Amino acid sequence: MHTLITIIHFVACILLILLVLLQSGKGSAAGIFGASGADNIFASPTAFNFVNKLTAALAVVLFCTSILLTMSTNKEASSSVTDKVQIPAATAPAAPAQPAK
Repeated sequence: MHTLITIIHFVACILLILLVLLQSGKGSAAGIFGASGADNIFASPTAFNFVNKLTAALAVVLFCTSILLTMSTNKEASSSVTDKVQIPAATAPAAPAQPAK
């Protein structure tokens, strides 16, 4: 299940990046010299077309898969690393060396 969610997450990431790059910016029609964009205040809003709807849907899929991956990772890692460490048994200190006779 974790692998399937990871694959869906990866595909949603790639498609979302491509869709955002394909969309034109809101200020792309503005001129370089003196265009303040005041004409756009009274302009009618653009229609919410298919690309915008798909971008919003992919963003929701990305958020949901992110949450699912975080939850599944936390369930797998519920134990601590220190629980798996084996501490060797304590040994008696070595006896001091006897001087040679």
